[in-house]
Amino acid sequence: MTKEKRGVDLTEGSVGKRLLLYFLPILAGSLFQQLYSTVDAVILGQFAGKTGLAAIDAVYSFLKLPVNFFVGLSAGTTILISQFFGARDNSSLSKAVHTGICFALAGGLALSVLGFLVAPLCLKAMEVPRELFDGSLSYVRILFGGFALSMLYNVGAGILRAVGDSRTPFYVLIVAGGANVVLDLVFVAIFKMNAPGAALATVCAQGLSAALVLRVLLRTGAPYKVCGAELRFDRAMLYSICRIGLPVGLQSALYPVANMVVQSGINRTGTDNIAAWALCGKLDFMIWLIADSLSEAVSTFVAQNHGAGKYARTRYGVRVGLFMTVGFIALISAALFFGSVSLGRLLINPADLDIAFEAGRIMHFLAPLYCLYAIGEVYAGAIRGTGETFRPMLITLLGTCATRILWILFVVPQHPGFYTILGCYPVSWAVTAVAFFLYYRAHKKRTPALRS
Repeated sequence: MTKEKRGVDLTEGSVGKRLLLYFLPILAGSLFQQLYSTVDAVILGQFAGKTGLAAIDAVYSFLKLPVNFFVGLSAGTTILISQFFGARDNSSLSKAVHTGICFALAGGLALSVLGFLVAPLCLKAMEVPRELFDGSLSYVRILFGGFALSMLYNVGAGILRAVGDSRTPFYVLIVAGGANVVLDLVFVAIFKMNAPGAALATVCAQGLSAALVLRVLLRTGAPYKVCGAELRFDRAMLYSICRIGLPVGLQSALYPVANMVVQSGINRTGTDNIAAWALCGKLDFMIWLIADSLSEAVSTFVAQNHGAGKYARTRYGVRVGLFMTVGFIALISAALFFGSVSLGRLLINPADLDIAFEAGRIMHFLAPLYCLYAIGEVYAGAIRGTGETFRPMLITLLGTCATRILWILFVVPQHPGFYTILGCYPVSWAVTAVAFFLYYRAHKKRTPALRS
């Protein structure tokens, strides 16, 4: 069987080169998603006006929680497949693939029905304004209606990445993203469907991406091939997927809660600070994309080599991944430290240049400390790659989420101020990084793949 058919084997070859070649398509895919999400917003803002744009933004957090949860839950499939692929356990690999596909379809359909039914109650609880309610409700219901397609793509793409193929999901994103933009123009600009039109364009693009990924999995000659006759739940495999994926799903769903608490504190400091902080979010997005993409790459690398029993290579891969992540983040941080004001000027109205200067001051405060976040992400990915996801969830929720909330509740009232509020970020990064480093050292002693 050729290497191409078997996927990219991360258990062989140069560690640094393999990690880099695997990481780059993941990063490119994330960048492309950011780009076409921005184009979506521009099209909606131009042709549907502020009402159409607000109808989407008003329900963004409601949609994010279940999506984050189920995408995180599907991570259990990816980790298991990586381990079976590395171990050359083709029988278990096939069971994991077919159980994962069934899980995506069943979970997606269940969420579609549930979301459709509870959407009106949730929008009322969120106090969506009356003039936006109908558009927001249609938008939410259409998106939930296509959730099985979204889940199918995410699980299918996760299967391909698990066997080292990060390029195919990227190519699929390019095609589906382009289709999404074209359909946005058709439904929103031509047919004047506003927010529901944007939702319909997204669902159609998700259906295309799911079909393309499924086509690859159906036509491959590799052990991870999907066969219709074998699509069934394997009870033991489903339990393993949920055991590994549930902590990741809970973490992904609860993580935004802490940031909402922090944002509420920032909102009390005035419009200028809110605008400057929002501008920073447009400047430092590469930090999060690089750290998250390399964390995923390290996790898959560890999982494959853990399954293959190549423990020395696993440990070396974690060190290389950490060096690469810190190096990339340091370069981006330096660019933000020295160039944030100039970049900010390009994104802000000339009448509001004071906002760009304030964003520059924020970057001078945060940029030297972004590497702390990167360190925690790499160690978290390495630990998850061994199949341990519960304790990383606890470390993240306590080290990041709880630290930020406690900081806002107890430290900020003693020293009120905008930069005191922002201080919760580097403090939580440092606490989480130290906790993951200490747990990684302890985890190594009882995990053969990481044991020195």
